[in-house]
Amino acid sequence: MADQPRAMSAADIAEWRNGWRVALGAAAGMGTGVSLYLYVASIFIGPISAEFGWSRGDLGVGGMISFAAGAVTLPIIGRYLDRIGFRRVAIVCSLGLASVYALTALQPGSYPVYVALMVAGGIFGGGTASIVYTRPVIASFARQRGLALGLATAGTSIAAMIAPPLLMYVNTELGWRAGFFALAALTALIGMPLALTLIGKAKEAPERASDDIGHAPINVPDTTLREALKRGRFWLLILAIACINIPGSGVLGQLAPLVSDAGLSDGDVAIVMSIYAAGLLVGRLITGFSLDRFSPRWVGAITTAVPAFGIVLLMTPEPSFGLAALAVAMIGAQQGAEVDLFAYFISRSFGIRHYGAIYGVIAMAGALSTAIALVSFGKIHDATGSYDLALTIGAVLFCVGALAFALIGRKPPEAPVVVAV
Repeated sequence: MADQPRAMSAADIAEWRNGWRVALGAAAGMGTGVSLYLYVASIFIGPISAEFGWSRGDLGVGGMISFAAGAVTLPIIGRYLDRIGFRRVAIVCSLGLASVYALTALQPGSYPVYVALMVAGGIFGGGTASIVYTRPVIASFARQRGLALGLATAGTSIAAMIAPPLLMYVNTELGWRAGFFALAALTALIGMPLALTLIGKAKEAPERASDDIGHAPINVPDTTLREALKRGRFWLLILAIACINIPGSGVLGQLAPLVSDAGLSDGDVAIVMSIYAAGLLVGRLITGFSLDRFSPRWVGAITTAVPAFGIVLLMTPEPSFGLAALAVAMIGAQQGAEVDLFAYFISRSFGIRHYGAIYGVIAMAGALSTAIALVSFGKIHDATGSYDLALTIGAVLFCVGALAFALIGRKPPEAPVVVAV
């Protein structure tokens, strides 16, 4: 039956024997791409502000513009991904992002130049993220796709644990400009070459795949973006990613003041933020493992409903450290599961031939909802004097997202197979 767990078979082991390098290479690529900068950007705020006299608000505006530029170009990157393959996109965008880092290190302190570089970073950064590096993973794994995606996306969590103290040391000893040069080297000289070497000549389209109800190998018909736009599954995925990103990103963006307002000390706040990062890693691995062994619709629904309980815990008057840590871990685990879930459902629902174009549009919706969250949670606090209203809305949205995944779980309708001429 569909809801019964499935044990690992000899065929699964063989798939890992042939594809483990692809998963490891994708982890290296994503771990040293633009996702890494999102974790370490705050390290550069102090020294750049001190040298150029820019306020934190000025730097925040630059980051927001970069985020928006990256969001609207994701569908374009997705289309190129489908047409020319992930290798060329990864090479061009990794070199482009590294060049942005290097030019940022060399810039003389002109704010318009800084904003222009942030826009370029957002554009090139999308081609170093999950939309590109999940492509060879889903092409190489059919039976073990969920766990493979979980291990690949874990690269960003591992890099986020290792890179900040190293970059902090470089900034302290050699200056913030050296820190940006270090980022450029990590992206272009270490991460991208290592990723492409490990991935090798992985094919970009699987011959066989399995749907998200049964686990027997069957064909998943390739669906164009235009065809996908006519299907309920596509819009349920749009709804799900918006309902996940608004509360998840809103909590993350206000995490330190949010738990501090709850009565935790500065030391406890730092530990809680580390627990959030650990939750990201655990969520990625558990979700990936579960997608291959249980009904994916319930995996998606449960992992999305759990953080709603976490938000309720955060709203408890003066929560204990343990309660706050548990709540943040729940939210972090769901945010870690996000890439696994959407890469899995997109590939299982629409095939791989137009994977980039479809993923690009869905990811754009997620990025724009994140931008909304980063502004709205703070504004709601300013207007009401607390985060309670924002958290209540967030809990409701997580529940709606869980319902969307439950509805997505039905077998997709047959679509005509596109035959290359």
